[in-house]
Amino acid sequence: MKYLVTIFLLIAAANLQAETRYVSDELRVPLRSSPCSRCAIIHQGIKSGAALEVLSESDDGWTQVKTRSGLEGWLPSQYLLKQQIAKFRIASIEKSMTGLRQENRKLSETLRQLQGSNNQYETEMRTLSEQNSSIDKELRRIKQVSANALNLEKQNKELLKRNGILQSEIDVLTAANERLESKDSQTWFLYGAISVVLGALLSIILPMLKRRKRFSEWA
Repeated sequence: MKYLVTIFLLIAAANLQAETRYVSDELRVPLRSSPCSRCAIIHQGIKSGAALEVLSESDDGWTQVKTRSGLEGWLPSQYLLKQQIAKFRIASIEKSMTGLRQENRKLSETLRQLQGSNNQYETEMRTLSEQNSSIDKELRRIKQVSANALNLEKQNKELLKRNGILQSEIDVLTAANERLESKDSQTWFLYGAISVVLGALLSIILPMLKRRKRFSEWA
């Protein structure tokens, strides 16, 4: 029985410890016509968190204020704070948090879009890099071909120069050959002329010799 009572008390204590309660900050402060606790109330209660314009302050802990509706009166200075009450601050913070969450979602979406764009740009960069490498190879090949073409052109110029030199030598030899041929023709012409003259002389001399021979035989 004693153990059962102990267990029951422990359970009850656990239940008491498990329950948590919070104090409400809802408060209404009466607005009075003069700065005293027994003066006439001109407003039954200013709700906590209301914004009031401070007109003046007394030395005994009262503050003259003006509501947004234009009502003027006095209330204890202890109920006035320079900052908003926790309830409204929390609401403002929650509102800011909601805005920040929305902004965070927008930024996250923007980040995903930027990451997608970045991946696309990286793909394009790799493609451009490959194209650049291919262009570099083609440029080196073109430079090699151009160098070979320049060498061929240089060799061609040298061959043309040699051909010109050889042509000049051929022209010289041709002219010399023509002179030799002309000289040979002149020599043969001279020999022919001499032969003709000798033939003519022989045709004259031989008959004369024959006549002398006949004349000597008759004598």
